[in-house]
Amino acid sequence: MLFTFVGCSGVGKNTIIKDLLEKRPDVYDLLPTVTTRGMRPGESQGNPYQFVDKTEFLQMIEDGVIYEHQEIHGDIYGGSWKLLNAKIGENKILLKDIDVLGSNTLKEKFQGTLPVVSLFMYVNDVEILIDRLRKRGEAEDRIAVRRSRFAMEMSLSGTGDYLINNLDREETGKLTDEIIRCETQKIAYRLSENCDVPTAESIEKLTKEAEAGAIMARVEMSFNGKEILILDGADRYFAAMRAGAFIQKHFLKTLDESVKANENVDVQTYLG
Repeated sequence: MLFTFVGCSGVGKNTIIKDLLEKRPDVYDLLPTVTTRGMRPGESQGNPYQFVDKTEFLQMIEDGVIYEHQEIHGDIYGGSWKLLNAKIGENKILLKDIDVLGSNTLKEKFQGTLPVVSLFMYVNDVEILIDRLRKRGEAEDRIAVRRSRFAMEMSLSGTGDYLINNLDREETGKLTDEIIRCETQKIAYRLSENCDVPTAESIEKLTKEAEAGAIMARVEMSFNGKEILILDGADRYFAAMRAGAFIQKHFLKTLDESVKANENVDVQTYLG
């Protein structure tokens, strides 16, 4: 299974991936991206990218080695069939930092063969990202290019399976680890005490709409440090699961210890 980490530059995708790999190296593995951009301090060949020059990258495209690629901020990023096949053979959960357009391409290309779940990470203000980019030593001209993509990238945030506001590194890491556990074990999320309990009638109606191609609104969720709970939109969530329709899971807060589960609701009742 492949989990793609998408979002604007400076949002912290590689930091979260690095923390997950260090925490559970027996479970997670990195699927490196091939890129023509320069190596930054703390990076090495294959971690988190395979670094090549532009001539070599273009040759890889011509040779059919690259399964998708995007040009971002003047550099080219892409995925290598050789790296992918080698990593799949290790039977670990794969993590990949990728542009949002590239992630959407992977979902289409690998449909029915390799499950791809996208985690779109964001912050509310572009200035937060700019500050992070400056702290990691990005040149001002590069920052300007990245700023120009912010609106476009955020406009595509609705394509992510999960929408996560990355305010705190440790909290986001815990949440992401739990999301992956639930996804890989096919766990249905529980309802919070404050969530409206869905009715059979509402789920049936929404299921028919989803099967007919209606757009499902996102479901609001929260994480209390132990489990992920639905805050709003439970009927849409169960209907989407029944119909196999896309519905985005949006976390209003990365961590909210005050959220409690509704112990009187059995989610299996709604999955029949």
